[in-house]
Amino acid sequence: MMRGLERAGALAVEVGVPFSDPIADGPEIQRSSEWALRQGVGPAESLELVRRFRVEGKLPVVLMTYANPVLRLGVPEFAGRARAAGVDGVLITDLPPDEAPETWSALDREGLDTILLVAPTTAPERVPRLVERCRGFVYCVARTGVTGRGEGYAGSIGERVAELRRHTPLPIAIGFGISTPDKVRELKGVADALVVGAAFMRAVSEDPARGAVERVIDLAGRMREALK
Repeated sequence: MMRGLERAGALAVEVGVPFSDPIADGPEIQRSSEWALRQGVGPAESLELVRRFRVEGKLPVVLMTYANPVLRLGVPEFAGRARAAGVDGVLITDLPPDEAPETWSALDREGLDTILLVAPTTAPERVPRLVERCRGFVYCVARTGVTGRGEGYAGSIGERVAELRRHTPLPIAIGFGISTPDKVRELKGVADALVVGAAFMRAVSEDPARGAVERVIDLAGRMREALK
């Protein structure tokens, strides 16, 4: 699937580390995490997946995780193994930049980009602190709530991206609720990238044993086409 996304023209691929309490994620990613955990998949197995992809794959890889799996493995161990596996960036969803400075330092020492979320409810005075900690790109959350199709407050995404651009020269990606080519067309030109996750999990869950890769790559291709 990662190789297929690379061929489809994705800018990067995000690999989620399965976690028992994914508080930012909706039902699709929750179910996928539960399934993966039952198969014994954790941080080590996620890093091994990236390492195998890196044998031939050149696409940048961002590891998306929560703080607890990182702490369970050990912060220096996690950072070192992530770099050795070929990870380019790390998004720790529930770790604010003001907390656990040793974690951020360990990631910096390994040269791993750190990506943070900026939400519709983020206070304006908080934005500079968040983007200051960002490396690689800034993740702009499209709406409140969890990942997937759920509704939530969105406000003006265009105004929020414009405000972020006043604080950082980094590329800005929009995520949460981007699930169809029509939604992609709505956001065309607003930011530098769009993040898709739950929609791919739905495509997999239709029949995980048959055609899952093809369905994901087909959806990715149709979304790329919507950007033209």
